[in-house]
Amino acid sequence: MAACEVFELGDFSLQKGTVLPDAKIAYLTAGHLNADKDNAVLFPTWGSGSPEEAVALMTGPGRALDPAKYFVVIPNHFGGGFSTSPSNCAPPFEKGRFPRVTTYDNVIAQHRLLGEAFGISRLRLVAGWSMGALAAYHWRFSFRTWSAPSCRSPGQRAPVSSTRYS
Repeated sequence: MAACEVFELGDFSLQKGTVLPDAKIAYLTAGHLNADKDNAVLFPTWGSGSPEEAVALMTGPGRALDPAKYFVVIPNHFGGGFSTSPSNCAPPFEKGRFPRVTTYDNVIAQHRLLGEAFGISRLRLVAGWSMGALAAYHWRFSFRTWSAPSCRSPGQRAPVSSTRYS
């Protein structure tokens, strides 16, 4: 299994007003981004999930997230251990002093990753399970022109919309 790549965000302003110094978001990709950059799928990790686990469990030949068809980007979230987290953050935000981070903060970091690292400006799908599903909701409403349909965890009451925005 490949090691996570790291996207350097620099000093990152959080929704609650704190600036997280030298912030990083870890991620893995599966598949290849085509020349039109229109085959990108975002699958944020769940609360305790790692990008490696998500690749192993969710991608593969013949699966919905098939790397032969899609460029699947799987970012870890702040606090997830691979991205900037209480366990790897320098003072004054180490351990129990780590600032409160919201799903919005993670979505903004993911948006920067996709745009700045890959030049992606539209997604085929934003999908997630658990905490990743919450990020899919945020994507759907924060970046309406970016995100196509969103898929969430089974058992959620709200219907999945298949509306495309251009």
